[in-house]
Amino acid sequence: MWNRTKADYKIKPVSLMFSEYYYYLIAYECDTANQYEPHFFRVDRILNIIAHMEHFSLKQSQEIDDGIIRKTNQLMFPGKTQKICFAFSSPSVQAVLDKIPSSKVIDVKNGETIIEADTYGDGIRMFLLSQGSWVRALKPDTFVEDMKNEIENMYKNYF
Repeated sequence: MWNRTKADYKIKPVSLMFSEYYYYLIAYECDTANQYEPHFFRVDRILNIIAHMEHFSLKQSQEIDDGIIRKTNQLMFPGKTQKICFAFSSPSVQAVLDKIPSSKVIDVKNGETIIEADTYGDGIRMFLLSQGSWVRALKPDTFVEDMKNEIENMYKNYF
């Protein structure tokens, strides 16, 4: 739900997290094809709760690890897991390393710091785009293409 329209969900709540100024309920949506794909719900936007009193259990592989989410997810946006690599040319590399806890510097060359990170979700793209021309996506090719497409779409908004 991206446009704030009211929607009803039947969920299996699995975790509660605080991130980026808000509390988030992380849950699996019931009765869907991807029922074990986590969804993030901002707690302050939940209008009503009906407790169905149905119990459920999760396999170990379906459990949510809050620590991994904190290390790999930016801005609490869902999406896929991927290892990315990007060049960063700002004088404040530490700020990016702090924002992306799974990141590590793998090289420094030609005035750019090459950073690799394990990420989950589309928030990483939003965060890196907020760094402007200091960022250049390097790998994987799908991530580079996503960044290029978003930049092209942004350009079209102005020209």
